[in-house]
Amino acid sequence: MRLDNFDFSKKVFYHPERVAKLKFGGRPFPVTVEIDLTNRCNHRCSFCFYAEHISTDTSTIETATALQVLSDLKDCGAKGVSFTGGGEPMIHKDFTVILEHASKLGLDCGLITNGSAITPKNVEILAKNLTWIRVSAAGGDLHSYERVQGINHFDKVMKNVGLLHYAKQALNSKINIGIRMLVTPENIQSVHNLAHILAPIGINYLQVAPDQFTKDDGAFWNSDETQNAFKEAANTLATSDTKLLTSGYVWYQDQLDKPQGCYAHFFQIAILAEGHVAFCKNARGADKFYLGNINEKPIKEIWDDVKNLDLESWVKPSNCGLYCKHIQMNLALENVLNPEHDMSPNFVG
Repeated sequence: MRLDNFDFSKKVFYHPERVAKLKFGGRPFPVTVEIDLTNRCNHRCSFCFYAEHISTDTSTIETATALQVLSDLKDCGAKGVSFTGGGEPMIHKDFTVILEHASKLGLDCGLITNGSAITPKNVEILAKNLTWIRVSAAGGDLHSYERVQGINHFDKVMKNVGLLHYAKQALNSKINIGIRMLVTPENIQSVHNLAHILAPIGINYLQVAPDQFTKDDGAFWNSDETQNAFKEAANTLATSDTKLLTSGYVWYQDQLDKPQGCYAHFFQIAILAEGHVAFCKNARGADKFYLGNINEKPIKEIWDDVKNLDLESWVKPSNCGLYCKHIQMNLALENVLNPEHDMSPNFVG
C-alpha cells in the first residue's frame, strides 16, 4: 500500500534567501533548532536508540540557560524550535515557562512527547503556544503499547490526546496534532485499533513509521500482514479528518553518495540536555560532531567556531558515518547547488 509521506525536502525552499546564501558561498544560520531539555524520561521504549545513555545521564538544561539560548537563537535568525529528546521534554520542571518564552520571542514551537504529562492545567498553554505536537505512541492497544513503550500509559495518553484536541477547538487554535507509531512485529496487530480510537477525535494525522535499525531489508514492512493492517487503518480513517501518513527518509539511504556536502546542517542543528550543540540531530551520542557547549559559550560563538567550520569543510552524507535523516533535504539542495550539466539549468520550462 502506498502511503502519503512527510516531504521535508521542500521546506528548505520556504526560505529562498538562505538557499541563495548557501549557493553563493555563505553560511546561513539554521532555521530550526531541536532542543533536548532533559535526558530524564518516564518511559522505557524498546526502540529508543538513546536509552542506554539517558539511563545513566539525567542531564537537564537549567531554566535560565534555556531562556537565554532561546533569545540568542532568535537573534541569530532561527525561526523555529522543537522540544524533543533526549528524554521527555514535558517533565522538565519549567517546561511551560520555557515554551511560553520561546513563543513570546516569535519562534514557532514544536513538541515531540510521549503525551503522558499533558494535563488539564497545561493543555491550554500547549494549544496556545505550539505550532505542532507529535505524540509517540508505539502501540494501538494497552498490551502492545506496554510491550514497546515499557509502561502502562496507553489509556492515559489517548485521553490526553482527546483533551488536547478539545482545547484546540475551544481556543480556535491552529496547532497541528499528530501521533507517530513506530511499527514493530509486537504492535502491528494494533494499528487498526489505534485508527479506530483516533477517527472520532479527528486529529491531523497518524504516522506509521518503519524501524530504521531493522536488518530484514524491509521484509516485515512490506509483508502482507503489515500492508493489510495499513489498508484496514486507512479505511477506518477515510471518513475522518485524520490522515494516515508514513516516514520516508528510510527509503533514500542508497543515495548517500550523491550530495557533495551536508547542506542540511545549515537548516537544522540540535542542542542536547548536556548543553552540547550537535552538528545535526543525527549526531546525538557522537562526540566528534559536538560543536561546543551552551553552558560555556553563546550559541553565536559556537556557530562561528573553527570546530564547526572544520566539520562543514568535509562532512557529507556518505562519509560522516551517521544514519542520515536529512537525506531528502540534502538531495533536494544538491540539485540546486550543483545541478548536473546536462540539465541545462538556465532553460526553464
